[in-house]
Amino acid sequence: MAMTDKERRDMRDYSAFLLKEYGFDIPLNDPVMPALYIIHKEMELTNRSNKAIASEVKEAASKINPTVFNFNNEDAAFKFQLGIGVRWILCGCIIAVVAAIGAWHWSNVNKVEEADNIVRNSGKLGELLKLVKKDNEGFYFIDFKAANKDSTVFIKEFQQMDANTVRIYLARETK
Repeated sequence: MAMTDKERRDMRDYSAFLLKEYGFDIPLNDPVMPALYIIHKEMELTNRSNKAIASEVKEAASKINPTVFNFNNEDAAFKFQLGIGVRWILCGCIIAVVAAIGAWHWSNVNKVEEADNIVRNSGKLGELLKLVKKDNEGFYFIDFKAANKDSTVFIKEFQQMDANTVRIYLARETK
């Protein structure tokens, strides 16, 4: 099979490349030369295609950005997964504790503010507390005298002691 002028020129260029780059002086009429040239061209083509594939893989990997873990045995993988689970449990517990403390603090602050509002809004509370008495069964109560005219508001839980006295039960003494 005869070579074309372009192929002969390419072979001469390749021979000059070998001489310049590696110091190999292979004559053009040597039977090894065409085989070397074909191998050289195939390797160039393979290198170009490998670089193209590598760039596509690199581009795809940059879009995915995977995290790769290499384990030497199954035990290492299990311990890794166990560590992830423990980390999530600890993070969840910390978040739950912080939320519980926040709710507890919020509850206490709101109760204090509510009690403060009650004390501030009822100026006669001290006088009312002086009227609290305790019966023989341990119930605390206050006796109110009936008001003159229409100023009395009816209360659902009370006991009328006599015509002028109404007893309202507040609580029972704890023992």
